Amino acid sequence: MRVANWAPDKITTEIEKRAMDRLEKAGGVVAAKARVNLTSMLGTNPSMPGRKSKKPWEPMSTGKLRDTIRVVRLRGDPKLNIRVYAGSREKGGAFYAHMVEYGTVKMKARPFMRPALNQSKGVIMPIMENG
Repeated sequence: MRVANWAPDKITTEIEKRAMDRLEKAGGVVAAKARVNLTSMLGTNPSMPGRKSKKPWEPMSTGKLRDTIRVVRLRGDPKLNIRVYAGSREKGGAFYAHMVEYGTVKMKARPFMRPALNQSKGVIMPIMENG
């Protein structure tokens, strides 16, 4: 029996594209939850980097770190990864995302990315299963 128009390469590419679209959508859910976590956590106790205030002792949240949370689709990657990043290495960017997430010697950890993934699992699973 011969299957008409059988093109396994085309089918594999289409399946791969749909899987990547689902992963990207799931990454968007995690990124949105991370932004919410960061806003609610730092709203009352914002981190000091990047702040400009009239009073130097008055903490102020600039939203710079929150604005750097993004979903990146790695093209040409054999592992077909979708990543959710926070922070930026650009001049004036929020280079301190890892310091907020994991803490430093002088500052306790205030994780926002890992809890976002854990809180989003119930939403992510149906996206991955059904699209």
